Amino acid sequence: MRKWNGILTILIMVLFLAHSIMGSFQLYGVGSNALKHTARAAMVLVILHGLIGAKLTADTIRTARRTGVTYIRQNLLFWARRVSGFALLVFLVLHMTAFSAGNAGAYRLKWFTGGRLVTQLLMILALAVHLISNIRPTLITFGIKGLQKKTGHILFALSILLLFMAAAMVIYYLRWNRI
Repeated sequence: MRKWNGILTILIMVLFLAHSIMGSFQLYGVGSNALKHTARAAMVLVILHGLIGAKLTADTIRTARRTGVTYIRQNLLFWARRVSGFALLVFLVLHMTAFSAGNAGAYRLKWFTGGRLVTQLLMILALAVHLISNIRPTLITFGIKGLQKKTGHILFALSILLLFMAAAMVIYYLRWNRI
């Protein structure tokens, strides 16, 4: 099951990259409306990934109850992965509800207040925590060696992408509010 979850993770990452880059360009005002298909495909995979994560978490809790040993302190990274994933799901729902069909099928935000900006930036933060805490296990799942060097490159690329996304949200907020 972990191998399938790893495969789902890679597919989600590919769709996430496509969606976030296209969405950021759209928020910058130079994008297209091709987001719908990548977003829907990614959402199906995210739901499957979440279900597998929930089952693995339930198995862990069941084992802890059965043995009477939780090792909470030793497993803080495990729980950070679970909590950040759950937070990300909450923020994804807020992200999805931010858009509605507008003129000629173009997607527009219903409103983009400071609160909306904060929820979107928090989603990016939750995504960053979830991705960063899960890079190592994903690489291990596929037997990729040289983790330190690869992890640094991956984190750098993700940092640039997350900064690009956050800047798009802020610029869109400023344009929306004509500040």
